[in-house]
Amino acid sequence: PALGAALAALPRPIAYLDFETIGPAVPVWDGCTPWQGVAVQFSVHVEDGAGKVTHREWLAEGPQDPRSAIAAVLVDACRGAKAVLTYTGFERTQIKKLAAAVPGLAADLQDLDGRLVDLAKIVREHVYHPEFGGSFSLKEVLPALVPELSYDDLEVNDGNVASALLNRMLLRNDPATATERATLRANLLAYCKMDTWAMVKLVETLRALGSKSASANPGAMPRG
Repeated sequence: PALGAALAALPRPIAYLDFETIGPAVPVWDGCTPWQGVAVQFSVHVEDGAGKVTHREWLAEGPQDPRSAIAAVLVDACRGAKAVLTYTGFERTQIKKLAAAVPGLAADLQDLDGRLVDLAKIVREHVYHPEFGGSFSLKEVLPALVPELSYDDLEVNDGNVASALLNRMLLRNDPATATERATLRANLLAYCKMDTWAMVKLVETLRALGSKSASANPGAMPRG
């Protein structure tokens, strides 16, 4: 019964953010530790509240330290968004790492951190479906609530696979040919974009569920 109120409390414009990272065993950039995840790619969809959704994305080009560049583009992509939705706390962790690594943008990144909202927490607290199978991961929640969306047709459809491919492409120059690299970049961009588009469509479905629940239970009081 409180789902609609939880979603209505999110101020617009709303950004939907997802990172992809690599974590090499042997650090390659200053200040990194073994296996430390470093953001090398992001996708952001922004919903303006008037029915318009725009998209921004960024993916590192090579073995150079990407943190300053990704931080700058990220801050710009999320500028103006009053709430920034993520799925779990993974993105918050990466933003904190970027703030420590890029002190010139630390204040902007800390401001971004203050606007983060965990969509997984909203789902966990308000919605359950038998097809979740006991899991609240996006890969389980999405087919249950938004069955028209699927990762199945993507060449890259798993976060661990994406991380391994990013590591190969950025640090080992593999695949070597320009055509193969262009194809891999396109596949990685499509996967990350799907993660944020999935959140956009999931919120649409949740709003409909919240509205339906409120109509069916007009006297229901939100549980604290």
